Amino acid sequence: MLNKLKGKIVKSIRSRKLNVFGLFFLLAFLFLIITKLSKVYTESLALNIEYVNLPEEHSLISNNDTINVVVKAYGFNLLRYYLFDHSLKIDFKRDVSLQSDSYLWDAKVNKGSLEKEFKNSLEIVSVKPSVLTFPFQSMAVKKVPIKPNINLSFAAGYDVVGSIKYEPDSVRIIGPSQLISNIEFVKTKNIKLNEVNNDIDKEIELDFKAKTKNVHITNTTVNMIAKVGKFTEGTLEIPISVINLPVNTNINFFPKTVTVVYYVNLSDYNSIKALDFKVECDYSEIGNTNSPFLFPKLIKMPEAVKNARIKQNKVEYILIQ
Repeated sequence: MLNKLKGKIVKSIRSRKLNVFGLFFLLAFLFLIITKLSKVYTESLALNIEYVNLPEEHSLISNNDTINVVVKAYGFNLLRYYLFDHSLKIDFKRDVSLQSDSYLWDAKVNKGSLEKEFKNSLEIVSVKPSVLTFPFQSMAVKKVPIKPNINLSFAAGYDVVGSIKYEPDSVRIIGPSQLISNIEFVKTKNIKLNEVNNDIDKEIELDFKAKTKNVHITNTTVNMIAKVGKFTEGTLEIPISVINLPVNTNINFFPKTVTVVYYVNLSDYNSIKALDFKVECDYSEIGNTNSPFLFPKLIKMPEAVKNARIKQNKVEYILIQ
């Protein structure tokens, strides 16, 4: 019993000595780190270059990926630049100058931007290289329409009210003129919409694969927008008028009216009147054929009507002496 108690006491003392040693070791390590970070160092930092507001009409021939900035600062201030990646933004609307066929970035001219990037926590000693050159080639800009590649089917009795719109309805293609001269349109990716019975507001990707990295488009998606409504069919009797009769020629024709079948949004059905339609027969079309028939054509219908057709395709006539 006494031997067991003695063993536990010895083990406890040894364990405490180990814990005390570990604590002093940690404190010594922290003191060393603080001492190191409290000193002033001169270091070279490699910053990734981030391009902002690149002009659309120019394409950079070669890019500078990094720039080395020699700085002087306390270790505490330098620590985050070693732990995390940092970049230098070069704004082509503000930070560069145009020289013939190149853009130039000058570290002296942009010293304020550099100091702002480091938030005045570091003293900038030098920048290597101090001047960056960005040669470019001029690009052509061409505006082309969007060509939908949409398979659309509606639920029974439903259809588009008005027309389907695409926003934007065109895009700009930017690239060397010889590469974009033959591009006449940009198609959307194939989309299938079945049994549609609600309004459409859908983002659709454009199907554009550039043959070279120097060709790109201003938009990669468009919005397809359409109002969808319940449609119904209606019929009206529309009077016929005959045009282009020769001078001193009179005719009698039958029937005097034709039935027009039209397809319209249910909400507009009661607003459709016979006066909104116009049907004509053009006498000059029969010429010298001696045909006993005139051929009626629907030349006017209301904007609200989706489509319309005449049920009769012939009108009998006789000349009156």
